[in-house]
This record gives sequence, structure tokens and C-alpha cells, in this order.
Amino acid sequence: LRLMDGETLVCEARAGSVAHLVPPPAPTDWQDVMHRGEVGGSGPESEFGTCIVCGRNRAVGDGLRVLGTSGPQKGTSLSCYLPHANHADSAGRIRPEFVWGTLDCPGAYAAQDLDDMRPALTGRMTAKIIDPPRVGERCAVVGWKIGEDGRKLYSGTALYTESGRLCALATCTWIVLKA
Repeated sequence: LRLMDGETLVCEARAGSVAHLVPPPAPTDWQDVMHRGEVGGSGPESEFGTCIVCGRNRAVGDGLRVLGTSGPQKGTSLSCYLPHANHADSAGRIRPEFVWGTLDCPGAYAAQDLDDMRPALTGRMTAKIIDPPRVGERCAVVGWKIGEDGRKLYSGTALYTESGRLCALATCTWIVLKA
């Protein structure tokens, strides 16, 4: 599939696989997950403060508010996500386009070097939705760094419910912008 703006290619999609990914275990410290939701995400001073995924300037029910930080270990991230009814289907499950969104920014938090926080943008993403979360289920997104090649960073992300159910899994390529 190709999305065009006139003659300009905006993005393209093709089938992919995440079969090679081995997700880390689901988080067990939900006090930590919830704390990251209070302090994490892209704040008002950030160029990503209005990001639909991690922007703190987005209202509850507007943005996804997948709010987290790097850590607890180097090359990892942990984010809090509280599924909202505005992003759900008629059965109360979060719609696929929003599940994909939850898997995005936490990968950058994991992949970026804390000593080099130049903006990074999603270059490529491959995801698999296993069992979408329901409205009101407390969720966490765990991110981990897979590698890097120059300005390209590679990460994996996994979306879990508080009960430990794996909802979705993704791999992402990030492009760090030049200084």
C-alpha cells in the first residue's frame, strides 16, 4: 500500500513479521508503572508535547497518553497506558490503529542514548496485535533496544495488561535527526 500526496510518497506499507522478537516479561511493579505515567512522556517544553502517543499536552481521551521513561535498566523503557473509550470499538476493545500507536514512542525511550537525546522519528514499524486491551484495563508498554547503525536505532515494544496478558508486539526503526 502507498499513501501519496499528489506525486509525493508519504508512506508505504507491506506485510512483515515479528516472529523473531522475544518480549521481556510483563512488569510486576505496578506502582512503578503508574508512577511513570505521572512523570513520563513528552512534556510541554518538548517538540513532541502534542504527540498523539506520548504527548502530555494531549487531553485524556484525545491522545493515547502512553507516558513513560527510559529504564529501569539501560536500553529499556517502561510506560503506563490507560485505554480510553474514545479509542475503542463497539465491543470495548482498543482499535488496531491505536494499539499500534501504543507501541511507538516507548521504543524510542528504550533505544535512545540518554547522553544524545536529539529527536528521533519513526522510520519503520512492524507490529502484531495478539489480543487488544479493553477500555479501563491498566496496561504497560515495555521497550527494549535491539541495536543501532549510525543514526538508525532499533527497538522492540510489548504491550501488557496488568494481569500479564501480552496484547501486542512490535519492532521499530528510529531515525535520529541530524544536529
